[in-house]
Amino acid sequence: MCRLAAYLGTEITLSLFLQEHEHSLVKQSWAPQEMQGGTLNADGYGIAWLSDKNIACTYKNILPIWSDNNLDSLGRSLSSGMWLANVRSATTGQAISPANTQPFIKDKLVFTHNGSLKPFTSDIKARLLDLIPSMISADINGDSDSLYMFALLQHHLQHQNSIAEAIIKSMTDLKTICHDNVLALLNFVISDGETLYACRHALNSNCPSLYYLLKQDSLWIASEPLSPADDWVPFPEHKLMRFNRSAVIENYNL
Repeated sequence: MCRLAAYLGTEITLSLFLQEHEHSLVKQSWAPQEMQGGTLNADGYGIAWLSDKNIACTYKNILPIWSDNNLDSLGRSLSSGMWLANVRSATTGQAISPANTQPFIKDKLVFTHNGSLKPFTSDIKARLLDLIPSMISADINGDSDSLYMFALLQHHLQHQNSIAEAIIKSMTDLKTICHDNVLALLNFVISDGETLYACRHALNSNCPSLYYLLKQDSLWIASEPLSPADDWVPFPEHKLMRFNRSAVIENYNL
């Protein structure tokens, strides 16, 4: 399991996004309150943002977020109107490596996943690869289940009219692939820089926690409320929601 956070709105510093809240993502790395199957997220972390030239960028570190001496300087110097971040608790058997560290990007698309496929067997990998064309699977440079799911999403983006349709199609495939003894925890957060998509979903298991907050023309999403005094809304289970910075635009059943 992991913990994640996302932001869409007026430009803010990385420090405000990642570090300054009472229950910030940094704090959730060592003191999560609602995480299934773990107590620490010490297997690296990553952040993604849009630069002032509208280019998706990432910074990743395989060390625990609290041990990164670069973070304070990055927090003061980087600003953006779109942020995604993930603090990682690696699934057993999946390497602690930059390739496996989220968020992942492809052009302007930014993706992060909170959850896992357990067990992530060679049979499950093979079923996924049967669906993913070689031009996309060739870019899978790690061994995490999240990388394979991102590749599956990229495949469907080539054939669907919208990101929402591609996410729904990916979830339908995962339901077919994951038989009764595979626990699939499937919280996704995805942004194209203009809007943000997030879902709270699971197969054969309880859904991981996920919340959102619409405040002062900005959208916040997090695995756990970052600011307990604010009115964070729990995501409905088995739903995909599309947001801009000030509202829920659409929602879909999964």
